[in-house]
Amino acid sequence: MESKEIIFDEYLEMQFFSKELNKKIRIVLSDGLYASDEELTDEYKLKIADFINDINCWYGKSVSAVLQRAKEVYHSIQNQTVELINIFVLFEQKEKELFGLSFRVEFDIEHGCGLQIKGKNDNFEIVKIGTGDVAFC
Repeated sequence: MESKEIIFDEYLEMQFFSKELNKKIRIVLSDGLYASDEELTDEYKLKIADFINDINCWYGKSVSAVLQRAKEVYHSIQNQTVELINIFVLFEQKEKELFGLSFRVEFDIEHGCGLQIKGKNDNFEIVKIGTGDVAFC
């Protein structure tokens, strides 16, 4: 994905098709950010596009963390389906990247699972994990 393809609608959302996951993923720009009221710079859009393009670097690590949470909290990991639903942009234009990932999971259908992840390239770190609301708070 290129930075020029990062275009949020009036609801601060956009979608992209992930070839790696073979599905559409929704990206949401948090309305609590100043960036939601600003014209987005090319540099900011590039950070978002780079994160999307690095899906092979962060997706496996994220799913592993979700399954580890299932094991620790719910004492179950057998036949668990983990589906990425949303990516939340949680950083201001002049800040370091921080994204929230929201997953649909079988072990907590009602709340899902959410995590926050920072970094770039092959150096992604999961900062926080919990129920789905962690992804956007």
